[in-house]
Amino acid sequence: MLFSIIPGIAHAAPDRSVGVFRAVPAAAAPQAQQLSGLDQNVPAPVTFDECHKDIKNGYWTKNRFASCTITDMTYQRYACPEAGCAVIGTAWARVISTSNLLPAQRRLEVATRMVGWSLTGVVTDAMRFGVSMSCGPRYTTGTAHCDDASAQVLKSVADWRAQSDETHVFTMEGTDPASPADAPSVQAEQRTWYVGERHLVAEETGARTTLVTGAHSAYLRCDVARLLDPAYAAGSDCAFGFQPLYVLDNSATSGFTASATLVRNAMNSFSSTYPGLRQGHFVPGNPGYQGTGSSRTYPVTRLHYDTAAQAAHRTTAELACTQRWGPGYATRPDGLVNACAVYPFDTTYDGATLPTPGVDRGASYAVQPVLSGDYQALLANVRQFLVANHLLDGDGYWVYPYA
Repeated sequence: MLFSIIPGIAHAAPDRSVGVFRAVPAAAAPQAQQLSGLDQNVPAPVTFDECHKDIKNGYWTKNRFASCTITDMTYQRYACPEAGCAVIGTAWARVISTSNLLPAQRRLEVATRMVGWSLTGVVTDAMRFGVSMSCGPRYTTGTAHCDDASAQVLKSVADWRAQSDETHVFTMEGTDPASPADAPSVQAEQRTWYVGERHLVAEETGARTTLVTGAHSAYLRCDVARLLDPAYAAGSDCAFGFQPLYVLDNSATSGFTASATLVRNAMNSFSSTYPGLRQGHFVPGNPGYQGTGSSRTYPVTRLHYDTAAQAAHRTTAELACTQRWGPGYATRPDGLVNACAVYPFDTTYDGATLPTPGVDRGASYAVQPVLSGDYQALLANVRQFLVANHLLDGDGYWVYPYA
């Protein structure tokens, strides 16, 4: 497998504009089986064994830098080319493929494992099977390209049995032309899209055959954001185009228990929060429990460059805290200071935004005075997640409050 991402994204061509990931429908929320607890917030490579053990529905997108597939390759050879001819030989193998984007590089390591071979009839272990891969630009108007436009591994069954694993590395090069819709700060990141495809192959025999190819294709985006500002984006210089889950730490040792409670309440009992139903009907970012249910909304979107918009969100949130708890909400009897915690966070395009006059109320926000250190700890944790997962300005992500 060259690339693999969650349903609803692999088949939708991304746009190059800032809001590319925000346009994906809520139905594309990651499923619960993709969660691995709070370590979901810190991306790590995917392994063959991990994929084999945990994968559901034939694919798994572990994070923005790692995905894998499992395909049961089935091959049949027939006695003659006409329909209804008898099968005279078969082959079966379990094919596990991993795709890992390498840290601090524009390189993709694609690994394939073929195991569990079963042969019948005229198919012997001398017959060759393998994987064919391609890599290229999503758009043809720039200089984007891969160092290898295509690659193929074709080996006999005997060779696969002797050496089950094969690896190939692609390097993504060049750039897309800047989109006029993007701000200069985004254009400077040189966001560039690539597309890849992978399918299984068998050597030609001249006979009529069928083969389950397990074809997969998907997009990824590369950029220079990490080089411009390592505090803004880290990890690989490329990322798969899907919206990851920020898993909210609800433990008593998180350091932000009060702020986590606000986020959880905003998603699970919105009407009990303030301003609640006075301003809207729900908060964005909720994937729903285990990726399903009526509580699912749509991803929140990272806001990084527009500090004026962040300040406007902060002003709106603090005004709401003042209206509900009075101008002294920041004063605590223990001598410490409260902050006006808000969800969605100020560093999202969603933020504490008031409904547009004359427009039906929709998304809203929730505020609560909490200890300033508690709220700052949550914000720092979210920021660490955004940077580690290479989420850029305009990229979407989900907030999973059920862990």
